Amino acid sequence: MKKFALLAVAAVGVMAACSKNEVAPSTGGSQPETGYQDGKVPVRFGVGAPAALLTKSTGTVGGLADANVWDQQTLYIFGFDRTVADFTNAETDAFIWHVEATAPDGEASDYIDVMNPDPDGDGMQNDEGEWEPFYYGGNIVYDFYGYHIDDAYWDGAATSNVPVPVAEADRIYVPFKIDGGQDLMVAKADPDADILGTEVIDARNAYSAYSARRGVEPNLVFKHQLARFTFEIVPGSASANNVQVESLKLESKTTGKLVVVGTAETQLGIPAADVEEEKSWLTLRQKNTDSGELEPLAPVGTETFDEAPEAEQTSKAIGESILAIPGESVYNIELTLGDKAGSQLTPIAPLPLVLDVNDVVRPDSSEPITTFQAGESYKITIVIYGLEEVKIKATLEEWKDGGTTVIDPDEPPFSE
Repeated sequence: MKKFALLAVAAVGVMAACSKNEVAPSTGGSQPETGYQDGKVPVRFGVGAPAALLTKSTGTVGGLADANVWDQQTLYIFGFDRTVADFTNAETDAFIWHVEATAPDGEASDYIDVMNPDPDGDGMQNDEGEWEPFYYGGNIVYDFYGYHIDDAYWDGAATSNVPVPVAEADRIYVPFKIDGGQDLMVAKADPDADILGTEVIDARNAYSAYSARRGVEPNLVFKHQLARFTFEIVPGSASANNVQVESLKLESKTTGKLVVVGTAETQLGIPAADVEEEKSWLTLRQKNTDSGELEPLAPVGTETFDEAPEAEQTSKAIGESILAIPGESVYNIELTLGDKAGSQLTPIAPLPLVLDVNDVVRPDSSEPITTFQAGESYKITIVIYGLEEVKIKATLEEWKDGGTTVIDPDEPPFSE
């Protein structure tokens, strides 16, 4: 049976903070037996927990350090002879073509089953009516790829959780359209990394029957391809006790191509040239505590304002997160507040806010950035004073620490 080690990389922060973490290859889990059948060497895939996890339409894949486990996400695996230089006929040429696999359930790392649906090449299962592992062929050296797309596959008319890859000469991609609640990830096994600590010295021999017999297994390090924004609110004055957040939206490009396989020169992930310019509003949602899926955000107010002098106000997290296409230096936000008492007769217009990367103060160890980055999470702190006053503060969290920034829409147009 073929099994790949899967890993994931993530980043976290406030409106202006970022950081990327690569999870180490799997070392635990229920490792399958190594036994070979008739001298055939099976391909084994292990998975390491991503830095953030999610199930269908539930937000970020992975979790923070104390909850960094898989949750049976759907993954898709490819394998190609490394000499393949033209993917035009990829479905025919592939060693492994778009095989669905399931991530572990509640484990930080484990092996996954990547089974051959047609082991005899006759369009049928084996004689016992079962699928079999994939087996390395002779001295062929392979490359392995994987991706996770949630239900963001886009066929031009509607999204679906059944993706259909498109093959071109130099790459294979999956068209997508995000709604702010899907985490798109891609992975390619790294021979240089996976031969470390084994008997294999030359990475050109991985991945093959030769390297597998010497303990080399393909580890798929999944990397997040979107920028993540989480939100919290904090009272700035006693008047904030009377209002609540009713909705929050972030404007982003939403449609593009997720490149999941390619030549050495091909950029995997979401190339900027393959992103459509049209933007839409992505709405912050919350996770249903029973189903784990996303649902509309319930109105939520700040913690009670502490009027003690110099008191540190308590923040409150709202919603799950918004995952947006990266590469922008500015994102527009619309915040809608409401009166808790319901006494406001006139509808309150959404308050426009701006997230600007130039306002990001990154940690000393972080390189400056000019755009919001893929794989980085930005925690947006919104300071609320009342129905007309709001401030924004940004900080980078666990995915990758990028820094902090403050946006105050109550500042006068000109300095006084």
